[in-house]
Amino acid sequence: MRRILITGAGGVGGINFVRALRMAPERLFIVGTDYHYYYLLLAPVDVRYKSPRHDDPDFLHLILRIVKEHKVEFIHPQPEVEVEVLSARRDEVPVPMLIPNSEVIKVARDKYLTYLRLKEANVPVPETRLYTDPDIECFLREMKKGWIRARKGAGGRLSLPVSSFEELQLWARLWIKRGIIRPKELILQEYLPGRDIAWDSLWYKGELIASYARERLAYIFPHLSPSRITGTPTVARIIHDEKVNDIAFRAVKAIDPSPSGFYCVDLKEDASGIPHVTEVNIKAHTTLALWSYATIKALKLDPMFNMPYLYVKLGLGELDEVNKLGFNIYPEGLILVRHLDAGAILLTPRGEKLRVI
Repeated sequence: MRRILITGAGGVGGINFVRALRMAPERLFIVGTDYHYYYLLLAPVDVRYKSPRHDDPDFLHLILRIVKEHKVEFIHPQPEVEVEVLSARRDEVPVPMLIPNSEVIKVARDKYLTYLRLKEANVPVPETRLYTDPDIECFLREMKKGWIRARKGAGGRLSLPVSSFEELQLWARLWIKRGIIRPKELILQEYLPGRDIAWDSLWYKGELIASYARERLAYIFPHLSPSRITGTPTVARIIHDEKVNDIAFRAVKAIDPSPSGFYCVDLKEDASGIPHVTEVNIKAHTTLALWSYATIKALKLDPMFNMPYLYVKLGLGELDEVNKLGFNIYPEGLILVRHLDAGAILLTPRGEKLRVI
C-alpha cells in the first residue's frame, strides 16, 4: 500500500477528499490530522492525529514525526493556511507535495494582489479598490453598487453588497471597531450580478491535466449571512463554457506560470455575461472531491476521472505518461445536491435521481 498524509482531514473538504480516495482501485494507507478533535473523529482515515494550529511551531514537528513513523510517501494539505505553512518549510519536508511556492501563495491568498496580477495580464476581473483608497467614495458612486469583503479568507468573509458610502462605512467600521480586521485588509469590488461559477483544475509541471466548471445555484444556510454567501454550495450544476475555461486557464497561468496541484478559480459574470475572476484558490475547493466521488460512483467513470486519485498518483510519481483529460471532464447538466446531515444526490439531465451518499 502507498502511504499518504492528509492534513485538515476532519473538515468537510478533507472528508470529501478521503472519501474520493477510498474509491480508488487500490488500497491506500491514509493518515489524517486536524486541529479540531471532534471533527477529526469523522475522518474515514486509517490513523488520526490531533494537530496544533498551523501557526504553532509544533505543527511542523508533528508532520515530520508522522512522516517518519508511518513512512508517509506523499502529503496533501487541504486547508489553505496549512498549504502556506508547508510551502514555506518545504525544504524541511522529506516527501513530495504538489503545492505552489510561497510567492505564488502570497499573491493567491490576497484578493487585492490577485486583482493587480490578473489585471496586468488582461484577465477580466472586477474593478477593485482598497478600503483605505482616498477615492473610495467616488469609486462606489461610479460603480453604483459595490461588494465589500476581506482581502483574505474564504466563505465570503465579511462580505456585503453596498449601494451607498454610508452603508460601506457602517459595515467596515463595525468590524474594525471589534478588532476583527484592520482597514487596509478590506477591499471594495465592482458588484457583478451574473452567474456564480467555480472552475476546479489539476495541473502537473505547468500542464493542465483535468478541469471542470460548475454554476453555484444555492449556498448552505444563506439566511445566516447578510451577503447571502456562506461558503460551499448546496446545489451546483456542471456547465461547459469556453469563455469560462479560457479565462480561468489564463488566470492560473498569470498567478503561477508553472502550476502543479490544485488551482480552483471563482468567477462571477457581469451584466453582459462576461466571466470575471474574483479569486484563485491554491487548494482544492471543498466539493472538488465530492464531485469525483459522486460521478465515479453513479456514472461508473474510469478511476482517472477521480481528481484526488489522479493527483495522488502524480504526486507519488506513478504515472510515467500523464493522460491529459483537459477541460469539461464531467457531463454537462449534472446537478449535485447536498446538505448538512442529508447526504448527496446527483440529478442527471434526463431527470434521473441518483443517490451517492
